[in-house]
Amino acid sequence: MVGRPDHERLFILKLHPSTSNFRMSNNGEKKMKRIALCFLLPASCFLLLLSCNKGTTTAVVVPANPTEVVATVNGANITNADLDIAIKGRLQRVDQEIYEIKKGALSELVETTLIEEAAKKQGKSADDYMKENIEDKVSAPTDEDIKKFYDQRKEQMGGKSFKEAEGQIKAYLEQSRKQAVRAQLLNGLKASGNVKVLLSPPRIEVEVGDNPSIGPKNAPITIIEFTDYQCPFCSRVRPTIKQITEEYKDKVRYVLRDFPLSFHQFAKKAHEAARCAGDQGKYWDYSNELWAHQQALQPDKLKEYAKATKLNMKKFDECLDKGKYTKEVEENVAYGASVGAQGTPSFFINGIFFSGARPYADFKVVIDQELNK
Repeated sequence: MVGRPDHERLFILKLHPSTSNFRMSNNGEKKMKRIALCFLLPASCFLLLLSCNKGTTTAVVVPANPTEVVATVNGANITNADLDIAIKGRLQRVDQEIYEIKKGALSELVETTLIEEAAKKQGKSADDYMKENIEDKVSAPTDEDIKKFYDQRKEQMGGKSFKEAEGQIKAYLEQSRKQAVRAQLLNGLKASGNVKVLLSPPRIEVEVGDNPSIGPKNAPITIIEFTDYQCPFCSRVRPTIKQITEEYKDKVRYVLRDFPLSFHQFAKKAHEAARCAGDQGKYWDYSNELWAHQQALQPDKLKEYAKATKLNMKKFDECLDKGKYTKEVEENVAYGASVGAQGTPSFFINGIFFSGARPYADFKVVIDQELNK
């Protein structure tokens, strides 16, 4: 699905919900089902309080005392500081969700303003302007268009026959054509309207540590990826990472941090093996072997790849068999969760959270924005 327009991915998801470009942890899947309610409900209550309050009193939020005891267990104290550490990752994910909501709403406000101004200049209502410049310019999809779309994506239709999917495909094609014309119209309005978006995404301080990296340490852009050698979406994004490190050679430092998911049976040991290869200066050579053989990461295979990478097998076997890096990999996973990583691949571009096997163009937008600051 990577590389398709977002609206097409959503269409395919409706027909075949198992398709995604992001592998989430078990806990993450459960949390995502609740997250909208978990943070939108308090937000709506807060807005309700503001709208219902007729007084002039201004609420002052007093920061919690980090040493304040919030619970005791058999005489042991749990403080606000302990609580903050425990929920840090979750709060950062909520901050990101709030930003995405604001970003979407801001985009709609900007577009609405541009359309209203353009309509006013022509002495028309916004609805008439939109009808004339969008709806009237879109042709209805033909039977041939619908059949061609179905044939090209038959495997992604969740087993639906052409007759079952025909209505949905027709509606989708009509809508996507309208969206394309609308996007073209808005791009023109934005270009002539001198639009500047100043909303900044939340930034999370993520440590590089002594994890393997490519690129200069003093590069203006640092991309940290929490990844899983058994994750298909992590594998899918490898060409994009390669393109970034080649095209932004002196401007980007790419850092790989371990984040093997618990339901990937062989991932954790694969990450340990890569670090053992790193002891011999061949982390990236061995890493490439793991991505190339992602479907076969059993322990005996890990040693085969070590031979293919021409490692000192005695040193490699001792490192892997004794679990030299078991603790370090586990600590990486815990740290990733603490900064908001919930699945793989999860990226932080100069602290800006960025998830999923996104196309190169998506990365380029963020990287160029950071470089142009």
